[in-house]
Amino acid sequence: MNILDYLDWRGDILFSERELNEVDNIIFSTLAYTEMLGLVSENDEKKLTIAELYSEYVKAGYDQSRMIINPATLLKKVSETERYKNVIVRNYVNKIDTEIKLQFSAVTFEFDNNCYIAYRGTDNTLVGWREDCNLSYLSRTPGQSEAVKYLNKIAGKSDCTLIVGGHSKGGNFAVYAGAFCDGEVRNRIKKIYSNDGPGFNDTVANSKEYLSIIPKAEHIITDSSIVGILLSVRTKKKVIKSSAMGIDQHNPYTWNVICTEFEKAEGLSTASVLMDNTITMWINSLSDENKKIFINTVFDFLEDSGAKTLNDIADKRWEVYNSVLKAMTQMNNEKKLELGLTVKKFFDAGREAIINFNNNDQNKKLLP
Repeated sequence: MNILDYLDWRGDILFSERELNEVDNIIFSTLAYTEMLGLVSENDEKKLTIAELYSEYVKAGYDQSRMIINPATLLKKVSETERYKNVIVRNYVNKIDTEIKLQFSAVTFEFDNNCYIAYRGTDNTLVGWREDCNLSYLSRTPGQSEAVKYLNKIAGKSDCTLIVGGHSKGGNFAVYAGAFCDGEVRNRIKKIYSNDGPGFNDTVANSKEYLSIIPKAEHIITDSSIVGILLSVRTKKKVIKSSAMGIDQHNPYTWNVICTEFEKAEGLSTASVLMDNTITMWINSLSDENKKIFINTVFDFLEDSGAKTLNDIADKRWEVYNSVLKAMTQMNNEKKLELGLTVKKFFDAGREAIINFNNNDQNKKLLP
């Protein structure tokens, strides 16, 4: 059973009869990927029920079929259920700023004096993916700043109970906002969900603000997670099963559901453990300046090719490839050497992770 099947089984039961659970949480987080420009306003001038939102979404002719996580199927499904159709959708924000490297979107779902604040994960823009990478060395990204402001703003609009969540980078934003929002707002938060979201660099992970929200936060990751294992996570982890393999597990449509919960896995797969160890060792071997230079170099190459989205890279891959290759050949020797050393450190970390893993008897049972 997946989240769509869950709606067939649970869709006739109101939230007033059965409170929000972890499956409802990922449904709201996935709905946050819906394009709502012109449909739901940033302030309260225009808000809709989910049923009304679907109707307006269809009329607007939005097509998100090329997105890795296409919310259209889910939006249609929830609009037909008693549980979801009358949930109020409000305060939609979507900001992209290539100058400050910002990709941020959030929306609030209101029901029975509860507000689920849903932060959208990374879209297909390069600026969004660059901001993901910047999490490794910045103590606060522009998107994280927006997440804090958004949560404080929503909390100031009503006295509703606050539930905060998001998928992928949206999960990171949810935890960050919960940690660094105003103290009185933090006290009103009932639960924080990070759904296969990346963690934080050590500066954030060791802060008193982050440590203070650990009892309220849950980190849900798949057993072959790649995104959800990145960086430091100190909150409670729940490892779950998916019907997919590898990076495809990042898609919530593949997550296995049993009644009102996700199906638990015994633990992370061998591949996920090795990837986690490799990336951790690699990141720890680099200074913040090294990380910044590497990330900016890679994304500058891609953006200089004229690409703005992952779809651009896929559609014009040979043009992008030739542009990046040309840029690399024009780099000065010092920058080439620095870039090469950074890449070499990644492969060195991978070899060391495999050796350490094989030498640890506790890991033998994970090997195929």
